[in-house]
Amino acid sequence: MNLDKFYSLRTSFTVIAITGRVGSGCSQIADKLAKEDFNQNLNSLIIKNSLNPENIKSNICTNYLSHPKNWTAFKKILYKDILLFHVLFYAAQKSESILDTIEKIIEIICQNDPELNPEILGNRFTNKDDKLILFEKLKGLLLASDMWYLKIKEFKKEDLNSCLSNKKNYRKLYEYYFNEHEELSLKFYEILNNHNFIKRTRFIHDIANNLRNFGSVVTNYSAVKGKEYSYNHIYTVAETINRVIKCWRYVKKGKTKTRIVIDSLKNSREAMYFKEKFAAFYMIATNKSEEERIEYLKSKLISKKVLDSTIQDIYNLDESEYKGEEVNNGEFASPDIINCIQISDYHIFFSNKQYGSLEPITDGLFKNNNYQFISLDRQLVKLVSLVQQPGLITPSAIERSMQIAFNAKLSSGCISRQVGALVTDQNFSIKAIGWNDVPQNQLPCNLRNAQDLINKNNTNQFSDFELGQDNSNTYSDDQTFHDKFKSEVNEKHLSLDLEGRNCSFCFKSFHNAFEGEKNQVHTRSLHAEENAMLQISKSGGQGIKGGKLFTTASPCELCAKKAFQLGIMDIYFIDPYPGISKRHVLKGGVNINPSLMMFQGAVGRAYHKLYEPFMAYKDELAILTDIRPKAKPEKLLSKLTNDKTLQKKLLDTIINHKEY
Repeated sequence: MNLDKFYSLRTSFTVIAITGRVGSGCSQIADKLAKEDFNQNLNSLIIKNSLNPENIKSNICTNYLSHPKNWTAFKKILYKDILLFHVLFYAAQKSESILDTIEKIIEIICQNDPELNPEILGNRFTNKDDKLILFEKLKGLLLASDMWYLKIKEFKKEDLNSCLSNKKNYRKLYEYYFNEHEELSLKFYEILNNHNFIKRTRFIHDIANNLRNFGSVVTNYSAVKGKEYSYNHIYTVAETINRVIKCWRYVKKGKTKTRIVIDSLKNSREAMYFKEKFAAFYMIATNKSEEERIEYLKSKLISKKVLDSTIQDIYNLDESEYKGEEVNNGEFASPDIINCIQISDYHIFFSNKQYGSLEPITDGLFKNNNYQFISLDRQLVKLVSLVQQPGLITPSAIERSMQIAFNAKLSSGCISRQVGALVTDQNFSIKAIGWNDVPQNQLPCNLRNAQDLINKNNTNQFSDFELGQDNSNTYSDDQTFHDKFKSEVNEKHLSLDLEGRNCSFCFKSFHNAFEGEKNQVHTRSLHAEENAMLQISKSGGQGIKGGKLFTTASPCELCAKKAFQLGIMDIYFIDPYPGISKRHVLKGGVNINPSLMMFQGAVGRAYHKLYEPFMAYKDELAILTDIRPKAKPEKLLSKLTNDKTLQKKLLDTIINHKEY
């Protein structure tokens, strides 16, 4: 008997999206998952004669995925291909001929010419330097075959997503996108790359932002100048990807399993769209050591004959897309890779230079030997095996510990960011948990209300400084915090319909704005790491020298110093801290420094999805093998009667029964 039906929902449909910085391995992972023969070359991953539980778990996953039945290659959907789909569709629907369409495409490519629009930064295609050259090159490509144009013109809708939402178009769209568009897109971007790599990168960045901001590939300059952004189009690209997946699934139904890998997502709202849309969605965050990532990126750019000044521009764009400062200011259509990493389900940290178990990573930041596995293949095998066969193995001690820290962060009352932390001894035995929150007997920010402060209701929830009760608590203009807050948050704001939400406020943000500073000291909350370490001493305390710290972010300079002082030796983190704690505080020891390690494995909802078995493994094996230990009937009969004759008679009856 097989159990295919039990696992059919897991095995028949899976969507994986990848996120990470430029050069961190997104495309490398997508390429591996798309290989038809990926599972045929895994023998080198087997670790023989090992008693290490993690090695044995890795072997179990490798053996599982090596079975031909358990591997179906993923279909790659490139984010940039989807963007070009929008560009071509818009241009074709707005034009009367193929030449007009090509001119419209060039117009879109050069629309952010800095000479015409001073508010736009440089490194964009321009009408002066690029338009004519690109027109000739792209005209040659797009006129070589007009099938793309004819197929797009068959659709009467002006909006691509309206067209994709009609099931009647699924087969046509499948034939165009997967048979024509992907190859055309490859050649299209190759022309842009060869012409100017950084401008091509900026072009993709701008088109993605336009679609998420305005629902169109065309920049709305009046909205840009006035910073008038609507959130109505935030899912435009995500919805297109979703509908392309539906086209694939519709045509392939009954023929093959639907396995999709999206390369790649850089906007956290799009990631949340897929998390809410598909139960079978998994977000992978990938990274390498910073040294290896930069080295790889530089070598790739040099091979494309990119100038040093342009390489720096690419670094700057990557840094901007990673930090997502526009998102923090309310521009949610902008890239924010840092937040994508925070909400990812499975974290990969790998090296293309080193393979195997317990091999040291030799750059200045990750100089330690505590990474159990840094082979990319090994980490992918584990993920895909658990997606198809949840509970095939149990979590590692590192995953278990980080999951507890992840759960702890949900207790945080901070309205800016939730962080969790866990402290263990050297054997991963839990000593304390913590989250970023106010000290005991204070009320967290998410439970306080701005109107209460303005009207001085529930005054015991607020400090004397916030209430402006002491005239010495004033700013340089002699106004109190309460005076400034009341003028900043006026009746107009408070009269807005929050649809039942509590109107909380962040003290630090307002206080820093009033002082004209960016001082992190004024946060009301303890940091999660700090809170966890203080919990140990709160009720008597115990030594944690040689222990481990897990954090869903990464320690700041102050928390790093505390961890160093307490003798913490290993710090596991998810999201690198932008300060100098890594290279300064944690690398300032005379002889010994703590090891700082990027987390590898499953966390959050995926932790339960991957590690909760559908049924007890013992029962599953019993169904598959029919191996069920049976008690000897003689033993049971001897307990029923002492009559030997009756025992023999009953035994003969049992043995001769057809179901025995």
